[in-house]
Amino acid sequence: MNTLFHNGLTLPLSDAHVYQRRGIILAYRNQEPLHFTILRCQEGNEVQTYFGAARVDSIQDFKTIMDYGDKFEIVNSWFNCCHQQRLQNPC
Repeated sequence: MNTLFHNGLTLPLSDAHVYQRRGIILAYRNQEPLHFTILRCQEGNEVQTYFGAARVDSIQDFKTIMDYGDKFEIVNSWFNCCHQQRLQNPC
C-alpha cells in the first residue's frame, strides 16, 4: 500500500483512508471535475479527518486538502452545536 507523508501527516492511500464521492462534482478545474473528498490522516497517535475538493486520485489535490482543507471534527462539532441549540429553542 502506498502512503503519502505531508506536513507531519500520514495518509495511507487506501479506500479506508481516502473517500471520494465521484458522483458529486463540486466544481471544475481546467475542465476536470473536482469531487467531494474525505481524507483520514494520522498525526502521531491521533486520526485527523479533512475534507475538500479533489480530482480523482490526485496526490497534489490531496496535499492541498491536507494543507488548506477543513477538519471534519471541527465542522461536525459546529453542526452538533447548532442542532442542539435548535432542539432547545425551536423556531
